[in-house]
Amino acid sequence: MLDFASILTVVLPVYLTMVTGAAARKLRILPQEADAGLMRLAITILTPCLILERVVGNEAVMKPGPVIVAASLGFGLVVLGLAISYFVAPLIGLKLHEGRRTFAVSCGLQNYGFVAIPIVTALFPEKGTLGVMFTFTLGVELACWTACVGLLTGLDKAPWKLALNPPVITILLALLLNFSGLHGYIPEVVHLTLGMMGACAVPLAVMIIGASIADIWGQERMRWSIAVMAPVLRLAIIPLAFLAAAIYLPLELQLKRILIVQGAMPSAVFSIMIARHYGGHAPTAVQCVLATTVVSLATAPVLIAWALKMLEL
Repeated sequence: MLDFASILTVVLPVYLTMVTGAAARKLRILPQEADAGLMRLAITILTPCLILERVVGNEAVMKPGPVIVAASLGFGLVVLGLAISYFVAPLIGLKLHEGRRTFAVSCGLQNYGFVAIPIVTALFPEKGTLGVMFTFTLGVELACWTACVGLLTGLDKAPWKLALNPPVITILLALLLNFSGLHGYIPEVVHLTLGMMGACAVPLAVMIIGASIADIWGQERMRWSIAVMAPVLRLAIIPLAFLAAAIYLPLELQLKRILIVQGAMPSAVFSIMIARHYGGHAPTAVQCVLATTVVSLATAPVLIAWALKMLEL
């Protein structure tokens, strides 16, 4: 049984990698000019390699039914988080055009990718669990480009086509290979190459996330109502929905594990970009990301350990 101390040793390296990225930025080892190219490399080449290596031939994602369930939960839980946060926002004085919608997006969208991947990989090293997580993220991506951006721009203007990005296309391709049986014809040398390249994706992306956080740290005066309420919602209230789904729905073991880790994640750094590009209130997104990221260092190990023990996973 995984306890708090063992889970802390898994979660802490992810945050230390962020700190390394932040230090590299401050020491000018990792200049801002390099971010776009490195992140593009991670998203268009390295992450697809990781996805193919973990999904193709994965026994846990060989049938459409479990994939649809995982993707539906990914979509539905983000939308639920958005709704909860949107209706709570006025309680701390946030109004429309003054950060209410951005607060909802930032609290509702968890850091579902590069922060969650190394934690899932370390806690559950068998190939199946991470493969299931990628099917879960299909729904999260759809929610991101429809519900999240749509809340800021209006649903009719949401750029839903952007949900068909390289990682999503790769997941769909990998699933097609599985469903068709063609996965069995992929040579072992290809799997090894994909694994080697895919292993580079997460540490590179997490360092860039840390560098990005270093860039925004201190730029905006902290609004303490947001700094308190965002962690309460993102790291305490919204995770209850993830936990309820894991407890009460008849789900596969791997998906239950994914729900627990995903529920413990802080706000997505990507929500800052969404706010800046689609008419949101960027300072609110920055404060949500900073507050939840800092607090999650303490809460994520506690929540994951408690939930895994309660569900006997």
